[in-house]
Amino acid sequence: MNKKMTDFIKLLLTAVLVSALFSCATTPADSGQTIQTESSDYIPDNEFTVEGFLENVKNIARTGDYASSLYEFQRISPKTKKRIGLNRELYYFKAQLLNVTGDSDSALKQADELLKKYPSDEKLITFRKNVKKQKFMSQLRKELDAENQSGAITLFDSLDDDFKNDFQLSLMKASLLTAENRLDEAEQECDRIDAFNPSSIEVMEIRLAITERRGDTKKKNEQLKKIVAKDPKNAQANIELAEGAAIKKNYGLAKKYYQTALSGNPKNEDALFGLAQMDYYLENDQAAKKTLERLLEINPSNAQAYSYLAKLAYADDKYKIAVNNIEKAIAIDDKNYDYYLDYGLFLRSAGRFKDAEDSWTKAIALKPDYFLAYAYRAGIYDEQNKFKEALADYKKVIQFNPKYYFAYESIGILALHEKNYKDALFAFQTCRDYNKENISYPLMITYCYYMLGNENEAKKFSESVYRRLSDKGSMDYKMLRAYHDKNGFQTFPQQIAALKNINERGKMYFYLALFYELSGSTEAAKEFYSKVLNMNSPMFFEYRLAEWTVE
Repeated sequence: MNKKMTDFIKLLLTAVLVSALFSCATTPADSGQTIQTESSDYIPDNEFTVEGFLENVKNIARTGDYASSLYEFQRISPKTKKRIGLNRELYYFKAQLLNVTGDSDSALKQADELLKKYPSDEKLITFRKNVKKQKFMSQLRKELDAENQSGAITLFDSLDDDFKNDFQLSLMKASLLTAENRLDEAEQECDRIDAFNPSSIEVMEIRLAITERRGDTKKKNEQLKKIVAKDPKNAQANIELAEGAAIKKNYGLAKKYYQTALSGNPKNEDALFGLAQMDYYLENDQAAKKTLERLLEINPSNAQAYSYLAKLAYADDKYKIAVNNIEKAIAIDDKNYDYYLDYGLFLRSAGRFKDAEDSWTKAIALKPDYFLAYAYRAGIYDEQNKFKEALADYKKVIQFNPKYYFAYESIGILALHEKNYKDALFAFQTCRDYNKENISYPLMITYCYYMLGNENEAKKFSESVYRRLSDKGSMDYKMLRAYHDKNGFQTFPQQIAALKNINERGKMYFYLALFYELSGSTEAAKEFYSKVLNMNSPMFFEYRLAEWTVE
């Protein structure tokens, strides 16, 4: 289940809990120390009237001094109590005071006494029910504060029949069951709620969370349609629809869903961030920036907003601003792997190589079994000719992601630098296993076989490749065939010069130079290595090998 949906369940739990507590109309407070009443402190019997007493205790209660207000009840003498009997207004107010001060048991006891005399009093019945509900919610909150969700669910087993069909409490139970992954029970609870309160948005949202946890995409989409049909601007449903569209790279549609979510809830942070993210993908940079700034006005501690402001600045070559914003994101969330990846990229572009290296090292500490930070750090080591360190990181990359064949390519290049043709051969063979379209790999494999003194394998392998090439007139075919035949390259300089693609032209000049070097024609090799370097277009790995050779 994604983090956003988990946060949604927590939010739903909190909303239901708060709503239920407020519906009880009372808030527990500290009653303070119990004060013992001396008989001399009794209100004189001849001065006591119910109306006057009530006015006095209510005035005291209005100041918030509930303990003193309750103390006044202790000042009623036994004789007066006998005279006035179980007065409904007087003792109902006492029950309310007891509940407000957190003594729900005494409040219930007082209410029960009153109900014996006034069994049909709707106000008393409602009050008693609210006190019991409040008491239950307080117990529930204690369990949740202790992060004991199982214990919270168990409390529902002791719930009075009066509350079996309480909508708020039933929602809470369904939410808790979902959070605990007791999904069948959660669905049964939703069915039960629908029986006495059909088609509520809250239940639909819980069902949505259940389908999300089950990974049932079909039912999830059905549930989303139901929610949107009943509440077209429902933020959660539209955000889910937007995320589904974004996964399919339909960023325009995703943007519309986020906008709809915001029309129903303009301050929804997930919708604001999603909208900014879609504009970023659609290269609407100014719109994305404006939305992110709006998000930060609502929540100045939104790390994601700062991280994308950093991306926008980086895309605009404003490296100092990019660094400043990603540092703000990290200050808020210093355990975010992606932030350190970006931080390293921004620092590297700003020329701060050592700081970039340190940033990727921190990312590795956060996720030592993930490959990407190793790849970035290997690259910066490689740029600084720290070949030993780079090689170690490239090996980590393929350890954690064997399909990332670019790491094998880099290992092959470093092996050639050290004239370790055996390791280079293995690296380029692995590259070819993952990418059979790139002619560089067969040419490098053939070259390595020759340098290892294995001419038969060189010819056997190169022939197995060029025979499968469909375009016999291509430069790829001609170059590989020349490596096999060790001949037929005399007209290559003119043919290579005619190639329109600059990268293809540079690669072929390199392999022609390498062929001359292989044949012992050093001066001719230097001429064509120089042609590669004069192109000043290092968009192919062979450029680097040409640099090393000339150096």
